[in-house]
Amino acid sequence: MRANAFNTGIASEYLVLSKLYRMDLEAYVSQGNKKSIDIRVILDDGRSISIDVKAVRGYSSLVVNNVVAKRDHFLVFVIYNNKFENLEVEPEIYIVPSFYVAEITKEFGKEKRVMKGDLADYKDRWDNLLMEYGEDGWLYTDEEEKTIDEYLSVRLLKDEGLSRQEICEELGYTEEELNDLDVRYNKATGN
Repeated sequence: MRANAFNTGIASEYLVLSKLYRMDLEAYVSQGNKKSIDIRVILDDGRSISIDVKAVRGYSSLVVNNVVAKRDHFLVFVIYNNKFENLEVEPEIYIVPSFYVAEITKEFGKEKRVMKGDLADYKDRWDNLLMEYGEDGWLYTDEEEKTIDEYLSVRLLKDEGLSRQEICEELGYTEEELNDLDVRYNKATGN
């Protein structure tokens, strides 16, 4: 890995960690170059969430090849807009629940990328990290939103090459529940 990319990644992880501490959250940086998550956060209720930090010194797109949709997992995109060395300019930060990444991902050859323009709805959305959860994950007030989120999780796992059986195991669904999800998704989105 080039020193610039390494420095950008480390600087971004600690920038995000700083924001989390300022939110009075208990957070820890994972160590190592080949880690699956960058930051673990322990919430007041004892539940933990994980964060994968993706950073770019430029401004156009970020690679998301290894992103898997999971409950309690978030991506934080840090974009420096070619001003990494300028300490007076704050980078733009976008907080995206992992199950929404598939809908904003574009393919370029063998790479999956998220374009900065597709992140607008997530800018400075630190509140995404603090949404209420139940025993089985997110607590939703809107059943249609829950259906769309579940469908996006399944779609991302399909894109990763998982079979229907593997998807059921990963998400804790029965085959019947997975079949029903397509029907509920089409109804929720009007398709």
